[in-house]
Amino acid sequence: MSFKRNRGFTLIEILLVVAIVGVIATAAIAPLVYTVIRVVEAEEQYNDEEALHRGLSLIVKDISEIMRTARDPLIRTTKKGILGFGDDYCIIIASTAPARQNLSAGSVVYRIMRKNMFFSLPEGLYRWVVPLKLPLDIDPEELKEDEAQLVLTGVTDMKAEILIPPDWSEEAYNGALPAGIRITLARGEKKVERVEWLLK
Repeated sequence: MSFKRNRGFTLIEILLVVAIVGVIATAAIAPLVYTVIRVVEAEEQYNDEEALHRGLSLIVKDISEIMRTARDPLIRTTKKGILGFGDDYCIIIASTAPARQNLSAGSVVYRIMRKNMFFSLPEGLYRWVVPLKLPLDIDPEELKEDEAQLVLTGVTDMKAEILIPPDWSEEAYNGALPAGIRITLARGEKKVERVEWLLK
């Protein structure tokens, strides 16, 4: 009587096969993981840029509803140096836009608010609707926190330049309707810019 011995795999052979499969799987999956990471990064960048464009669109919409019958200034920009943050711009527009909220015509104010001991809301771009007041009558430092409407969180910088032919000016502006306004919004390293021509 002869016994047939079923020969199995040794432990070393099994470990060797597992190691080879692991190396092949790692080589195959590494590019896939890298691709997924790049797609996620690209999507985040696109979302930042798209959000900034939406913020700019709201500002431009309010500018397009400017009260051309109001006394000057129709647009006012302020610029104040903030220690450690660069310049802090504020855009104030004499606009009929408050009527969309069933308020009397007046002004719309856009400003970046940063976290500090006086402002507890999230950092970002805010909008105030101030009925029955023209841009010259508004002090941006006296705007109330509870009346602020958050436009976009995480916005770290806003810049407003007025076209006073033939040059663009970054300085504060009080006056009649300029030829154009260039607005730049930034969220971290991502910046978007839009030019709106006002005299057509």
